[in-house]
Amino acid sequence: MHFADDELNPMLNNDKVLLSGIRIRPHLGVDASERNIPQDCEADVAIWGDCEAGASTDDLSKALDYTQILAKVLEIADCREYVLLETLAYSITKGVLQAFPVAKVLVKVRKRPASLAGKLDFIQVEIEESQ
Repeated sequence: MHFADDELNPMLNNDKVLLSGIRIRPHLGVDASERNIPQDCEADVAIWGDCEAGASTDDLSKALDYTQILAKVLEIADCREYVLLETLAYSITKGVLQAFPVAKVLVKVRKRPASLAGKLDFIQVEIEESQ
């Protein structure tokens, strides 16, 4: 997909949509045995783009459709096994950037590794990319 430069300039499009607390269950882990069982994880996805067209017309077809963005995040989390949390976060970031007319994406993915229970609340990776 190709977008005009002014559509992707984050200085011109400061509108942001945030999907918070997305529950994902990727096959994730360093060991193959760990990847056999889906891991309970959580993701936040912030998207910068132009909300004016949708907001001014109240027309979903002109908006950043967050149900489609959510579906893309869930698809990416479920489509393969991941060894690293970083790879999952990066894959979500790139997938959203490629699929939607957005200027910038920030993805945070968290997991509570059983091996570190009692030592920390969670591990979080943040990946931010722009067009």
